[in-house]
Amino acid sequence: MATVIRRLQERDSVEGFDCGDERLNTYLKKHAWNNQQKSSIGVTYVAVEEIAPAAVIGYCTLAMSSVPRNAMPRKSVRGLPAYDLPMILLARLAVHRHFARRGLGHALLSEALKLSLRISEQVGCRCILVDAYPTAVAWYQRYGFTPIEGSKGGSVRMYLDMRTVKAASGSLGTE
Repeated sequence: MATVIRRLQERDSVEGFDCGDERLNTYLKKHAWNNQQKSSIGVTYVAVEEIAPAAVIGYCTLAMSSVPRNAMPRKSVRGLPAYDLPMILLARLAVHRHFARRGLGHALLSEALKLSLRISEQVGCRCILVDAYPTAVAWYQRYGFTPIEGSKGGSVRMYLDMRTVKAASGSLGTE
């Protein structure tokens, strides 16, 4: 079965989505559409199967963010100005539990990185951020994300430099 990743649409069926994490389920079901269409604070991309194009089986949400320069590791901000640095936030990423361990998370992350690369070339941003659950840190590290010291709130803030994404863009299917 072919999977398609595209922008969330109002007609998409999200009520049956269950990734096993109630916070991620609730975000998709109650907030994603409003945040995208009414508030303009995040855009959600959904994974659907071609045979059921309205049933969401995974999603990720991107938003703009910034980070104080002094919150980043020195090696990653050498030569940059002393003010807050523009970033893209991978605010959510979840896969329906029936589709787990099939590479869908990888596909969603790959799409988020491709979108982030295109955005960074248009508006400028240094890194992509994620506030990873502690259980997901190793997964993000496999893709090159690095933890930032001093993360708070039960999650681990991680970053991936856009220069690294650009260097890997051939393997992401972008050019």
